[in-house]
Amino acid sequence: MTLQSSGSVISLSQIAAEFGGSAPHSMSEYYKNAGLVPSTATEAVTASSLGGSNSTNYRYPAIGGYDPQINTQSRLYTQALWGDNGSTITMDRNFTVNKTGTYNYYVGYYIQGSGTATVTMYVNGSQVRSHSLSVGYNTTTSATNTLSVSSGQVIRTVGSGPSSGWAVIYVYVGGSSYNNSSITISSNSSVPTSNLISMSNFYGASA
Repeated sequence: MTLQSSGSVISLSQIAAEFGGSAPHSMSEYYKNAGLVPSTATEAVTASSLGGSNSTNYRYPAIGGYDPQINTQSRLYTQALWGDNGSTITMDRNFTVNKTGTYNYYVGYYIQGSGTATVTMYVNGSQVRSHSLSVGYNTTTSATNTLSVSSGQVIRTVGSGPSSGWAVIYVYVGGSSYNNSSITISSNSSVPTSNLISMSNFYGASA
C-alpha cells in the first residue's frame, strides 16, 4: 500500500515493508530505478458515458459483429460494425475516461470488394488525427496510434465506409495497448536516483 503523503515521519521499517529489500536495511537500497523503487506504475482505467450513434450492424457477436461498447473484452472501447450489400457503415461514438495518460487504439477496415473508409479520432472536441483506410478485394487494412487524454475528457471516434458484399470498420481503444484497460504512469517522482536521499522523499511513495 502507498506510504502516507504527509504527517508523521516515515521510518526505514515502513519503507522496507513497502518496497522489500535485505536486512539490515539502509537508505542506499531505495534509490529509484535501483531495483526496489520503480519509476512507473500500472493503473486500471475505465470508460463511462457511451454516447452517439451508428448505422445498423449487420452481424451479431457469434459471427464477429460487436455494436460499439465500453469496458468489454478487456478494452475501454470495442466495435466491429458490419455493413452488407451496398449499405454504408457510419458511426459517431464517444466516451469518457477516468485517468490521465496515453491511450492506444486500433482502427481497421475490411471489404469483400474494394473501397475506402475514414476514421477520425478526437479528444475533448479537438481532432487529433484521421485515417484513410483503402483496401483491395477481400483484404483488411489497419492503423494504430495513441491519444493523450486527461481524466474526465472525452474520446470520440467518427467514421464511414462503403460495403460491397460484407464490410466492417473495427475500432479498439485500450490503455497501454489497444487490447487492455490499464495505463502506465510515472510514480515516485520525489525519490532520487542518486545522491542525497531522505525519509521525506518517500511521502506518497508506492511499490
